[in-house]
Amino acid sequence: MRESLPLRRGCAKGASLPVRQLGDALVYRTFAVSILTLALLGTAACDPRWDKGEKALQETPDSDQVCRDPLSDPEVLREQRLVDEALRKALLADDPDPVAEAGKALEAGDFRLAGALTAGGVSTSIYGAQCRMRGGVASRTVRVVAFIDETAADKPGPEHLARAEKFARGYNAAVLADERYPYADVCRPFEGEVDLAPPVEEERKEPLWSDRPFGFADLDPLPPSPTLAEVVRRGSVARLDRMLRTGKYDVNAPDLFGMTPLAWAIAYRRRGSADLLLRADANPNGAACQTIFDRYSPMQVARAQQWIGMLRRMQPLVSEDDFNSLQELPRLSAGDIDRFNQGLDDLNKRFEEQFRGNRYLTKHRIYFTVDAQGNATACRIEPSTTYEDYDKQICELGLEELNWKPARGVFGNVIAGESSLFVGVRTR
Repeated sequence: MRESLPLRRGCAKGASLPVRQLGDALVYRTFAVSILTLALLGTAACDPRWDKGEKALQETPDSDQVCRDPLSDPEVLREQRLVDEALRKALLADDPDPVAEAGKALEAGDFRLAGALTAGGVSTSIYGAQCRMRGGVASRTVRVVAFIDETAADKPGPEHLARAEKFARGYNAAVLADERYPYADVCRPFEGEVDLAPPVEEERKEPLWSDRPFGFADLDPLPPSPTLAEVVRRGSVARLDRMLRTGKYDVNAPDLFGMTPLAWAIAYRRRGSADLLLRADANPNGAACQTIFDRYSPMQVARAQQWIGMLRRMQPLVSEDDFNSLQELPRLSAGDIDRFNQGLDDLNKRFEEQFRGNRYLTKHRIYFTVDAQGNATACRIEPSTTYEDYDKQICELGLEELNWKPARGVFGNVIAGESSLFVGVRTR
């Protein structure tokens, strides 16, 4: 006889790495657990590093020189951390001048907006600035001036929060109004309502395939000394060509948001600019510190836009293995996994007498076939537990409780696919 251990959200002791699924990526976490638990296996097409808030560095001694990303430089990061800590300390007891602070930051080339770390993630909208970036802004793009968590025992007092909000709103307004700010078409003033609660995964709109996941449609005129990305976003092919001919610009240098000029050209659907950049050796994988799986690599941005023609244009420029690995398997939300765990726990209780005395732990995969609409159409367990009725009821539970997001092909189109879960089972 065999007993399946109760499953818990997102942990897997005994597996090579504990994982939980988040959006279209696997995020590695460490949890203290004492039993083998459920894990979703094989979600390809996204590097697990992208959701950690900062770009992963190349594992080479000279990666900073190759990457040319200022925010991959440990010294830059250290300096920013010290400056931000000093600002937060000043806000505890004083009222620093937001306009003066914004001027100092812009003069130093620091284009981060002020934000807060909330239960729902990093937010600049709470302080009057909205950045339209697929998946939201990463922590590296924000100067966090307050930590807001309604469940925290040591949550900041109302006086401190009011001072932080007054400063941050003035700071963001000054940054957004300054002609030196190079992302005026990506981040804009915002006065709407902000929900600080954590997003509900089952109801969250998938941002990866939205109609316009990057930037705003109305663009301001070019500033006097534009960056490559600013020229690209406005579709100024002649101006871009002149800039590239000078040889002064790195076409594969990522910006604050981790986007290269080619990624921006694709995000704004500037075909002429994209072709020109590709002829200038722009890399479809993005910067040297990125991979094809980075959500802001040109290949992934093209998939987000479902721009099939551009994907085919870049396909010969990447390895065949990399291109084929863009396909994504069917995915689950953490809420689905929780419900399945609870159902499995109830199932084990019904089989408690048969499983009494089982001592050894074995692992079994539960394979689900999922159609292009996200419906699970078949289930099988390999290897079987040799207890036919138990295996049948596990599959019935999975077919009833699990709501799948369908697989995606290399071009971002929905397709049928197969994904698997694994479960630990006690045996005699």
